[in-house]
Amino acid sequence: MSGYSYWHLIWRQFRKSKKGVIALIILALFFVVGLYAPLFASSKPLLVLWNGDLYSPLLHYLFYPGFYTKPIDLFYNLLMFTLPITLLGMWIIRRKWRKGFFLAMTTIQFVLFGFVVSGAVKNPSGDSTLQQAKLEALSSKKSYREDPLLTPLATQPTWEFELKHLTAYNKLNTLLCYKQREAQQTRLSLYAMRYLKDTGREAPTLWAVAKRHHETAKNLQVKKIEETSDDFQLGLDQLPLLMETYRPFSHAYIMAKFELEHASEEERDAATATYQQVLSESSIVRAPLVKARHLIDTHRKSTAALAYLEDKEKWLKEENSQLRVLIPPLLRDFHWENDAGGSQTFNTYLPWWELTRVNRKDLVSSLLFGIRISIVVGVTAVGLSLLIGIPIGMCAGYFAGRLDLIVCRFLEVWEAMPTFFMLLLVVAITQSKSIFLVIGVLGIFGWTTFGRFIRAEVFKQRSLPYVMASKSVGFPNRRIMFSHILPNAIPPILTLLPFSMMAAITSEAGISFLGLGEEGSTSWGVLMDEGRSVFPGESYLLWPPAILLTLLLVCIAVVGDALRDAIDPKMRD
Repeated sequence: MSGYSYWHLIWRQFRKSKKGVIALIILALFFVVGLYAPLFASSKPLLVLWNGDLYSPLLHYLFYPGFYTKPIDLFYNLLMFTLPITLLGMWIIRRKWRKGFFLAMTTIQFVLFGFVVSGAVKNPSGDSTLQQAKLEALSSKKSYREDPLLTPLATQPTWEFELKHLTAYNKLNTLLCYKQREAQQTRLSLYAMRYLKDTGREAPTLWAVAKRHHETAKNLQVKKIEETSDDFQLGLDQLPLLMETYRPFSHAYIMAKFELEHASEEERDAATATYQQVLSESSIVRAPLVKARHLIDTHRKSTAALAYLEDKEKWLKEENSQLRVLIPPLLRDFHWENDAGGSQTFNTYLPWWELTRVNRKDLVSSLLFGIRISIVVGVTAVGLSLLIGIPIGMCAGYFAGRLDLIVCRFLEVWEAMPTFFMLLLVVAITQSKSIFLVIGVLGIFGWTTFGRFIRAEVFKQRSLPYVMASKSVGFPNRRIMFSHILPNAIPPILTLLPFSMMAAITSEAGISFLGLGEEGSTSWGVLMDEGRSVFPGESYLLWPPAILLTLLLVCIAVVGDALRDAIDPKMRD
C-alpha cells in the first residue's frame, strides 16, 4: 500500500464498511435532491411547447426574488450551476491551479448571489411599456374644465384588450396555473368523490375553488344585468335629452368647483357656499342625469365583466390544448410557496404525498426544499465553528505556557453555556427568528470541541522532528502552524465533523419545533411544529418531516462512525 496516498487509504478502509457506504449514498441523495429541488418540485416546468414556440419557465424564474423569496433558495439555485462547473474544473485543471480556480468560483458564487438578492433580476412576465400603455388606455384624463356628467361613457375593458397588454410569459403563467389545477383535480378526483359522498360538500381543490369563484362572479354579473335591463334602454334613450337639459348648469358647476379647489383659507367659506348653491340650483336636472348614467354604467360594466369571464374561460380551454409540457417537474408540480388548496378535513382522505400543510402549501414540496435548510445549517454552523476553534486551538497548543492556560480556562467557561439554551436566549432577546441568526449562534457557541481537539493535536505535533527542522530552517511560526502542523492535525478533526453537523441540525430543528424558527420557512422543525399545533387531529403532518430528519441524522452518524474507523490506523489491514 506504499504507493497509495493517505486519502486513498482512508477511502479504501471506508469502503469496507457497507453500512457507511450505504449511509454515504443516502446522504449524497439528500444533497442532490436538496440542491436540485426546483427540478423535483416547482410550478414552473423546465421546458414547454406553446403554439410552436419553446419556453423555459423554470430557468426564467430561477433567480427572480419575487418567485423564490428566501435568500437560501436563491443561493442554492446559483449553486446548481456553479458547483458542477467547480467540480469539473477541479478535476481537469492541474493541481497548482486548483486553489486559485476554487477561490475564483467561490467569489463568483457570492458575487452573483449578492447581485440576485439585490433584486437585479426583474420579473420575467413584467413589461413596463405594456403596463404604461394599458394605464394610458384605461385612464380618462379629466381637468377642472370638464364636467364628469357630460363626458362620454367609459369604454369597458375586454379580455382581448387584456391579452394585448400581457407579455408572453404572463399569458404562459396563466395557462400553467390552469393546467396545474386541472392536473390536480384529475389526480384527486377519486378522493374528491369520497369526500363529497361522506360530507355532502365539494372537495376544496384548487380547481373546485376557482370554478366556484368563477360561477359566483358570473352569477353576480347576471343578476346585475337582470336588475338593470328593464331601465337600461330607457335610460340610454333619455341620456341625450338629460345631458342637453343639464348643459346650461355645467359651466356654473365647473367654475364653482375650480374656485373651491383654488381658494385661499380666507376665501374657502365663500367658495364652499357658492359651490353648494350651484349644486342646489342644478339638483332638479342633475339628479336624473346622475341616476341615468349610474344605471347605464352598471349595466355596461356587468355586461363587459360577464363577457370578460366567458372569453377568458374560452381562451384558457383553447390555448390549453395547444400547450405541451415537455419536461415537467420530476415529483410535484407545486412550488413550496404556492397555494395548493385543500383543508384539514380533506387531508384525512388523501395519501401522504398529496397532503397540504396548515397554511395550504404542498407538503412534499416543502419537505424537499427543507433539505436545503438542514444542509446549510449543518455545513455553515460547523464551518463557522472551525473558523473560530482552529486558530484558537492552534495558538494554545503551539505556544503552550501561559497562553494555553488562559485559553483552557476560557474554554471551560464557554463550554458551561449550553448551546441550545443560549440559542433560545438570543432569539428571545433579539425577537428575531432568522435562520442566519440561528446559524451564527450555533457556530459561536459550538467551536469549543474543535478548539480542544486541535489544541491537543498541535500540542503533540509541536515536538515532532519535522517541526524542529522547520524552526531550525527559520520558518516563521505562522507558516509552521498553518502550512506544516495544521495539515497533519486535520484528519483527527474530521471524525468530529459529522457529529457536530448532527448537533447543529438537531438544534435548529428543535428550536423551530418549539415555534421559534423562521416564519414562512420549510425547515423540518417548522413542519413538525405545524403538525404539533394540530395534534392529534392532523398528526399525519408530523411524521414525514420527523422521519426524514431521523433518517438524515442516522446516516450522518453512521458515516461518522465509518470515517472514524477508517482514520484509525489500528483498524487497517
